[in-house]
Amino acid sequence: MISRVSDCIIIFIHILSAGAFHNKYCQLQCFENLTNTVCTRGDQKCGPDPVCGTDFRVIKLSNDDRQYILDIHNYLRNKVALGHEKRGEQPSAANMNAMSYDRELEFIAQCWANACKGNPLVHDVCRRSHKFEYVGQNLGSVSSTSPNIDLVKSLKELILGWYDEVADYNSTWIDDTRPREKEIGHYTQLIWASTTTIGCAVSYYSTVIDEENWYVLLLVCDYGPGGNYLGSPVYRLGKPCTECPKGRALKNKVYQGLCGVDIRVNSSDLYEDAVF
Repeated sequence: MISRVSDCIIIFIHILSAGAFHNKYCQLQCFENLTNTVCTRGDQKCGPDPVCGTDFRVIKLSNDDRQYILDIHNYLRNKVALGHEKRGEQPSAANMNAMSYDRELEFIAQCWANACKGNPLVHDVCRRSHKFEYVGQNLGSVSSTSPNIDLVKSLKELILGWYDEVADYNSTWIDDTRPREKEIGHYTQLIWASTTTIGCAVSYYSTVIDEENWYVLLLVCDYGPGGNYLGSPVYRLGKPCTECPKGRALKNKVYQGLCGVDIRVNSSDLYEDAVF
């Protein structure tokens, strides 16, 4: 059971920076001909994997939930773009996009969330969408010995957990993305300048850890276009919105450090209907 009021007995947070039925996703392969998640999970039509158990639930996000996720991301991106993040002394960004919400990315994320790969967290290998050839991903989970896990509180804690990797991020790394001794990939994907869209999904299931039953809320967020390209800059240094991409030259009205508009969540965009 999922509630908005948390009464967890024991709780910890864990995060990680990523037979087909006939559908169009089987043609959307990735680098080295990797098969799309929606194709590989086709026999189950992206439903729960057998390992999910009897407590499995799809936690359908409301439009308020989706907007909340989007607003947190844009708020944090704006904070960095304006040069207001003092941990690591993050310099301002000249080309950071405002993000919008994408229901196809949510659909693909839900397909993977329903596989219940949360202990340990495992990225899927190909999450290409019709709009984005390369899609990034952040994963996080909240586990509790109580079945009651607060959804909104968990969303905030997990996203801020990704962002808090900024404390370990050296600003001299901005121009050259590569593996570091510290885990910082969730942060860099969250603020990757060229990313324009996000779609997230949540599943809930139980598992046994050290002979004790734990309840897991798993969050999967997919980003398009994806970030963390080796050797590429996270963003361009400079005065905010002075090097915005073509087609996104206008400064965002709400987030003054971000380029372009942020399209609010559209309740009529039910992408999964187009697949199943």
